[in-house]
Amino acid sequence: MYSPGFLFGTPGNEPLLLHFLNAVLESDGQLPTASVEVRNPFNPATFVTEKYSILDVKATDERGDIFAVEFQTSERTAFAERMTYYGCKSFGSQMYQGTVYSSLQTVIAIAVTTFEMFRQLRSIHNSFRLTAKADSSVVFTDKLQMHILEAAKEKIDRISELPPALGAWMNFYYYSHRISEGDMTTLLQDQPIVRQAYGQYQQFNRDERMRAIDEAHQRFLNDQASDLAEARDNGRDEGKAERNIEIARSMKRKGCDADFIIEITGLSSVEIERLG
Repeated sequence: MYSPGFLFGTPGNEPLLLHFLNAVLESDGQLPTASVEVRNPFNPATFVTEKYSILDVKATDERGDIFAVEFQTSERTAFAERMTYYGCKSFGSQMYQGTVYSSLQTVIAIAVTTFEMFRQLRSIHNSFRLTAKADSSVVFTDKLQMHILEAAKEKIDRISELPPALGAWMNFYYYSHRISEGDMTTLLQDQPIVRQAYGQYQQFNRDERMRAIDEAHQRFLNDQASDLAEARDNGRDEGKAERNIEIARSMKRKGCDADFIIEITGLSSVEIERLG
């Protein structure tokens, strides 16, 4: 998987994002959306130090529904909790003074992973709602939805069980860097929109400047992952608090998002703000 922010966040690529989102909605038995607006357009100038891939794409549709899309290539033990946090944050951010609860729009959080999250679930696409423990068919609210798409080797042979549109997207995510151009063209022959996405993927790979930016971004994310591992290792030391302050200061210098620093170090927003 290459920079999905570039694919879906580049002006003019809204039809690609719309097709992907509608493929997810169709797979979940929901009505399609007619249009979509990206809220965080791709910006090469700031992409290198983008925050921890928190949300690769933020978008709204003509109904006002909010889509939060992220692509996760490394397995993390707290990924479900982090996805829940940012989904709830997107939901809560709608509230302003004078806002009535009935006006809150649905938040649909979508994560494409390259690893298997739910071995006990057969499908590649699994969606989640707040439901009753006694009877999961009783939904508390569908205003907050979580969708997991596992582009993982353990499940990739089940693509044929998905609707054709979503199946094509999963083929793109999983195979685009694994098989030849000819095989990919054959694989996507019935899905022209996804073929267009694959064409942009090839263009991206031929662009030395964009590849360099993407590689620099990956190095930045690797540095953050190292900070995370170091924070965990030092969490067992007596000097945990002092070390977490040092890590937070380092992450702040690198331009990391305050929410991510809080998540890693456990410091408060006030403590982080005071750091030099």
